[in-house]
Amino acid sequence: MEVKTPKKRGRKPFNIDVERVEHLASQGLGVMDICRALGVGWDTFNKYREKKNSGISEALDKGKSKGLAFVTSKLMETIEDKNFNAISFYLRNRAPDDWNDKQVVDHQLNLTDVLSQARARLSPQENVIEHQASASLPIKEAFNQDGDIKRKRKRAPIKGSK
Repeated sequence: MEVKTPKKRGRKPFNIDVERVEHLASQGLGVMDICRALGVGWDTFNKYREKKNSGISEALDKGKSKGLAFVTSKLMETIEDKNFNAISFYLRNRAPDDWNDKQVVDHQLNLTDVLSQARARLSPQENVIEHQASASLPIKEAFNQDGDIKRKRKRAPIKGSK
């Protein structure tokens, strides 16, 4: 009679290929995209990444650095070819304070000074600012129920009526 060996419980161990992680990271993929490409869930990937001897964290950093170095070298090549867009992109990203397209205007306006200057320009007969309206309505009458100002309009006569 044969003795059956008991099966191991739990999931089969899964090994993440460190070189593939580095290659995918160098292509500019994020962690979730790398997980999808490897067919692994984020929790599993993160568990392996947190292990000190797995090398996944270093592979991610190394891959990102390789990708950045490649793109930077290509950008520099296009800058050497005198491509204006590449030069502009480089300057806006490396020195945003000096080469930013966005302009900020800080302006303060003192209305008291503006009104006093306007009064000084007017003759005493033309002092419209101090003048009060001769025909004023009480507030309740000036506004209709919707809160809009009442205006007297002359309506055009309807065609065919007298």
